[in-house]
Amino acid sequence: MFTIEDYVGIYASSPDWTPERQANARHLLNACANLQVIMEADGVHFPLHEHAANGVHPRTETTIGGETYGGFRPQSCLIGAAHSAHKEGLAVDRYDPDGIIDKWLLDDYLAHGDRSALVHCGIYIEHPDSTPGWSHWSIRAPASGHHVFYP
Repeated sequence: MFTIEDYVGIYASSPDWTPERQANARHLLNACANLQVIMEADGVHFPLHEHAANGVHPRTETTIGGETYGGFRPQSCLIGAAHSAHKEGLAVDRYDPDGIIDKWLLDDYLAHGDRSALVHCGIYIEHPDSTPGWSHWSIRAPASGHHVFYP
């Protein structure tokens, strides 16, 4: 699991880290925690990467992926569009160097559809083909409404 402090990272004092975005992030973290519990109960072991110290991303030092921007991003961040899910506190990139998270999520979704863990937890992921090394989890539905989508 990761904390709200892990999620906001160096941007805790940003004027963009508003009460509304903080509330969004708390909802996101709850959904992520619920999904992780389901995955762990099915045998997915977090932390995931034997080569990283303590199973965390070597740059973020958390289970959040990305060089520095896998959690909350202020509007001024050059990565992502204005009001993207990351910039609204609605998305996080989970560290997934070996594709274990994405494989489990995609397999579960393809096997169970509306009864999948993604649907149950209200999480949407970018298709694994688009996320090498990380798994993008969002509580904001894409335009397609699909729980697995291409960005």
